[in-house]
Amino acid sequence: MLFWIAEATARVVHVRVGTDETIGESLVRFDPDNWGAHYTGRPTPDGYHLVVAPSASVRHHLIFQSRDPPPADASLTPVVLWDAWHPERLEAAHAFWRFAARPRVPAASSTTRPKPHPRGLKIAYMAWALDLAAAGASERDIHRALLGEPPAAWEDSGARSRVRTLVATARRWRDGAAFRLLKPPRPI
Repeated sequence: MLFWIAEATARVVHVRVGTDETIGESLVRFDPDNWGAHYTGRPTPDGYHLVVAPSASVRHHLIFQSRDPPPADASLTPVVLWDAWHPERLEAAHAFWRFAARPRVPAASSTTRPKPHPRGLKIAYMAWALDLAAAGASERDIHRALLGEPPAAWEDSGARSRVRTLVATARRWRDGAAFRLLKPPRPI
């Protein structure tokens, strides 16, 4: 983000920080983490500069009187100077007020979310079983971690067979089947 000399632009919003008793009921509070935008600030000789960027094309430039950032949830009031640039300063203050007075809802992503693999949960369990087996866990320990306490008659149970099948399938998946998901389909 770009910082500037305060006198170099008319779209700088000078901001006064106070309590509701000193400046009245304010609709805008200092809460940049919840404004839903990227921001960065730094102290300068003329105050604390804060740049808030809700999008790539919109930047709000703020100057606070103190060299330190305001306390969280402090009331904010713009100070619009009566000079040759008053209309531009007023518009900049109004634009920031419209932005900060309302909570932000992140825009929906333009990219479509990938569809979950129909066997996604099974693949996750297979990966977990492989990690446990590589760490030296026994089949009984793998069952305990993935599915809960194994049955008392472990040697003759179907649970032992399910864990063996899960680990064997995971090894086959690791050794080749997973790579088919990564390769793009060949054009016909």
